[in-house]
Amino acid sequence: MTVSVVVPWRAGCPHREAALTWVLQQWQAAGYAPALGEPPAGPWCKAAAVAAALPGVSGELLVIADADVWTDGVEAAVAAVRGGAPWAVPHGQVRRLSKTATAIMLAGGAPEGPLTRPPYTGYAGGGITVLPRALYERVPLDPRFTGWGQEDEAWALALRTLAGLPWRGTWPLWHLWHPTQPRDSSRWGSVAGRALYERYRRAARTPDAMAALVGEMEVGHGASRDSRLPGSAPRAVADVR
Repeated sequence: MTVSVVVPWRAGCPHREAALTWVLQQWQAAGYAPALGEPPAGPWCKAAAVAAALPGVSGELLVIADADVWTDGVEAAVAAVRGGAPWAVPHGQVRRLSKTATAIMLAGGAPEGPLTRPPYTGYAGGGITVLPRALYERVPLDPRFTGWGQEDEAWALALRTLAGLPWRGTWPLWHLWHPTQPRDSSRWGSVAGRALYERYRRAARTPDAMAALVGEMEVGHGASRDSRLPGSAPRAVADVR
C-alpha cells in the first residue's frame, strides 16, 4: 500500500509557519513528501483542508497529520495498517512544548521540556492518524465542524463504530507552541461544535445510527463521492511513498 501524507494547513501565523517548516523537514527526512491542503476562505475547517488535498495525492493509505506536531511512531503505525489494522494512532502522550522549548527545538535542539501543561493521552483522530484511503472516503472528517474543537473526537467515534478499534502506539507526540485559537473553553470549541459532537457520541457503538449521521455530510471526499467543496489546489512536495 502506497502512502500519502496530508497536512491540513492555513497560512497567516508566523509561529505556525515556523512549526510547519520544521515538521515538513521531519517528514522529508523520514522519506515522505507531504501535501498541504488549504481550505477555502472563511472559518477554519479541517475537513475542508483535507478535502482540498485529496485530489492531488494517490496513496492507498493516508496519513492525516496536523501541521504543528511530530512523533517517531509513524512507521510503526503505517506497518500496523499494512498488516491489517483498520486504522492507527502512532502516539500515546501529547507533550505540548512551551514557547521557549519550541524555539530551542526549531534551532536544532532536542524536543524536551518545559511543557505548557503535564503530558496527557492524546485523542484518537487528532495529531496524526493513519488509515486506508478507502476508509477515509467512507468515513471522513465532518465539514460541519468549523473553528477548533471536537472534529477529531467525533471522527474517532465514527471510525471506531464503523471500522473498529485502532492500533495505538506509545510514542510521544510533540506539539510545537503557537498562540491559541479562539474557542469557548479549553474543552469545547463552540456551542455548535459541541452539539454536533454530542450527536456523534450518542451514535457511537450503533453502526446504523453512525452511518446515517456520516451520510448527512454534503461534501464528498475522493473518487468514491462527488466533490462539491470549493478549495485551492493542494501544495505537494511530491506524492506517494
